Amino acid sequence: MHDWTLVSLILDWQESTLIIKFLNNSSLPMDIICKGIKSINIPKWNEWGESVSVNQFNLKDDTKYKYIEIEMQSGDVINITATDIVMPA
Repeated sequence: MHDWTLVSLILDWQESTLIIKFLNNSSLPMDIICKGIKSINIPKWNEWGESVSVNQFNLKDDTKYKYIEIEMQSGDVINITATDIVMPA
């Protein structure tokens, strides 16, 4: 997912669902769907400068929750905790 473009994050509060929209390296749309949202942290400090590109992506899984960590090339790190995460095919 390095160099993918983060397009938007769409939260459905009632359904407890977050859709993260990206464009991959071929500019094709890719979505990650987070279900059963428990926590979202979306800083936008741009400590390394303005950027919409992903630097690193990590998905961690334990018996109860899944965790996403998206490090942007701006230096910001987006953290999400959910009961289920559906990755693009």
